[in-house]
Amino acid sequence: MERKALERLEPGLPAPWYHDPAHYARELEVFWYRKWVAVAREEELRAPGDWRVVRIGTQSILLARGEAGELRAFHNTCRHRGSVLCTEETGNFARRRIVCPYHSWTYDLAGQLVATPRRMETPDFDMTAFRLYRVALETWGGFVFVNLAGEAAPPLAPSLGELPRRFARYGFERLAIGKRIVAEVRANWKLLAENFSECFHCPPVHPELCRVVTAYRDAGAWGLRGAETAPEFAPGAQTLTLDGTARLPPIATLGAQERRTLYVPAMLPPSLFLNVQPDYVNAHLMTPTGPQSVRIVYDWLFEPERLPLGDDDLAHYVALWDITNRQDARNCEWQQQGMHARPFEHGYYVPQEFDCHRFAQWVRQELG
Repeated sequence: MERKALERLEPGLPAPWYHDPAHYARELEVFWYRKWVAVAREEELRAPGDWRVVRIGTQSILLARGEAGELRAFHNTCRHRGSVLCTEETGNFARRRIVCPYHSWTYDLAGQLVATPRRMETPDFDMTAFRLYRVALETWGGFVFVNLAGEAAPPLAPSLGELPRRFARYGFERLAIGKRIVAEVRANWKLLAENFSECFHCPPVHPELCRVVTAYRDAGAWGLRGAETAPEFAPGAQTLTLDGTARLPPIATLGAQERRTLYVPAMLPPSLFLNVQPDYVNAHLMTPTGPQSVRIVYDWLFEPERLPLGDDDLAHYVALWDITNRQDARNCEWQQQGMHARPFEHGYYVPQEFDCHRFAQWVRQELG
């Protein structure tokens, strides 16, 4: 996508959109309950019977791998009287049955009701009418996406845009989790998305990142002025680590240019953010937990044959993005607090924040 600076200050989204509960409920419906949301990695459900519960806003979703290896998603709700089915975060249905902990209504891994213990028979009861509520599920690049529109959900592919072509040789579907960090951030989901979209904040907030990505010292103006006189990365840098050194070779399937491309950021709103290096990928899976809070799962993905990394090598690869992610979370929390000022109607995007403005226009358009 073209990098083009804004020609004037542009108004940001209205401040109440970042904390008003009624507006948050509207955004849940538009962005989180009708669009494809990345919630997990396929490798988290390896074997038949493996299950995992994920949460999007007020909705609890059960992911499960079937006996033939297929992945399915359901609302984590019994059709009898609405109890949750799984009360923990993860596990395995050893008997290949999903059993409600309240009255023991029992479902197979395809979501079909197969048993109703202790129920007195009635002539109007049809077991086939009580399947679990289906949630649409598709995968790309090893990421599991769900869409709460269920049967009405459109295909995933159009939502992915150019990502499959852009990252085809990286083989995201082969990469495996080498490290995971889960954070609860006290900020509205849009602030995290806007933060990822600009580097105007990088010089004061991310000195460690700016040491290796030297272009970021220019506060997001690098490449926008027509003259790129400074190098984009520190001399001798091989990847994005604290000192720019690599301890792994580039991903084997990359082309020559991709091996030389030290960093590619990409965002698939509302939930998936990617920091792509030649030898590893740092992925963010974000879901909202309230008007002013999100849960972010940070994964460091490597070629599986490189894993497990030794403690020192793993720390080498984790440190830079861990520091950067914590700095971003802290600043978004500060911004969240400041936006409650009564006179503050909205912020402004400066010329370098063109991607923030593009994101805001997308939000406005989707909300109609």
